[in-house]
Amino acid sequence: MLTILAAVAAGAAGMADLPNVFQATCLDGQAKLSAGEVSQSSFDQMPANLRENLGRPASGKVWKFNAAGDSYLYMLDYGSSRRVCGLASDTMDLKTGGDMLEARVTGGVDRSRTRAAQWINAKDGYIATATTQAAYKVLQINWMSVGDKYEAQEVRAQLAH
Repeated sequence: MLTILAAVAAGAAGMADLPNVFQATCLDGQAKLSAGEVSQSSFDQMPANLRENLGRPASGKVWKFNAAGDSYLYMLDYGSSRRVCGLASDTMDLKTGGDMLEARVTGGVDRSRTRAAQWINAKDGYIATATTQAAYKVLQINWMSVGDKYEAQEVRAQLAH
């Protein structure tokens, strides 16, 4: 699991900063969220339409933002090195969040990208996703297990030929 370390002011700056909270937490592993900004929650307290696509994690941490709208930050562990870190919000702008995520993982933004997108990085072992789930806009990183990472690299090597 990621350790929450440095400072992000999501509550004070407003929901427009949710993509930055996601980036600081899920990509950099450096976010500090105060009790005024978030409340500790649990996986079971997340809305059912979010939980159903996340399966059954072995453990995890979930925070609900104390601001307008319904927003969750989650770090879930599925065992065997499989982890998921994501942010789901009914108020976040998916275009802004998707652009940030794409720029971060690819180094640029494809202006013709559809609203939802997924990027696979076999070398570093993750899948980055910007999508919708019911009323929620979701930014998420799925880390692959060692075996999945190896298989993804093998497939990538075969496609290069």
